[in-house]
Amino acid sequence: MYKLYKAIKDRMERYLRASTILTDDASAGDLTISVEDARYFGFDGLNRHVPYVILMDSNTTAERLEDGSFYGGELIKVETVDISANTITFQTPLQEDWLVSNAAWVSRAPGEVVVNDVVIGDLAVVQKFPTVCVNPTNKKMQWYTMPGGTKETCNIEFIIYVEGGGTEQASIDMLKLSEAVEWILMSNLHIQVADETSEFAVVSASLVGDTNYGLIQKGSEFLKSAKLSWSGDIIMVRDYLYNKDTALYPGDMEGEV
Repeated sequence: MYKLYKAIKDRMERYLRASTILTDDASAGDLTISVEDARYFGFDGLNRHVPYVILMDSNTTAERLEDGSFYGGELIKVETVDISANTITFQTPLQEDWLVSNAAWVSRAPGEVVVNDVVIGDLAVVQKFPTVCVNPTNKKMQWYTMPGGTKETCNIEFIIYVEGGGTEQASIDMLKLSEAVEWILMSNLHIQVADETSEFAVVSASLVGDTNYGLIQKGSEFLKSAKLSWSGDIIMVRDYLYNKDTALYPGDMEGEV
């Protein structure tokens, strides 16, 4: 099942950490920027519920300042995305200049939080924060004779870790990020699983059953955490006999949220 969990991890990373570079300079007062690839910013449902992105360049970092802002970065809300033109339009004008010569880029910032990593595993594998861990807990399987597939109920813990556990800002970041992750997990996920049998998976009937918050320690550092216990029925369609592409739904699901 590694490939399935890897596909879920990749999809979460796409929703939480999508980034692309600017192809033209953007000036203070501009509402629209041109980017190299706007595909992963084009999910309308996600943009409505999780609209924040952050613009950064070689002179900025994702480090939080005492006032809650980022060192040099500019948080802003997405209004619309034109995938064909590779442009992103914002709800309000830019406040700063963002130059191609300074390697300017834009990245998702769910809940006004810059997610540094999405990993499979638990706290032991985390090297930087904030991070979202995809931690499988158990699975049960039912076989279907037609069309030749399975329904697999998977239970996964999505654990959010935010540094600065002794500060109010860490609690705010943890709550906002967990809310964004919960919204994503309550939506159906259409996942292509790369395999020699051309498997296609649709995650449906998904539910975040419990969310538990806490303060934990890693080394000398205290972290705020949120553990979302998620259960999803995953329909796997497998064509072992003819080795053909088989899917529950026709068409490309990459644009679905």
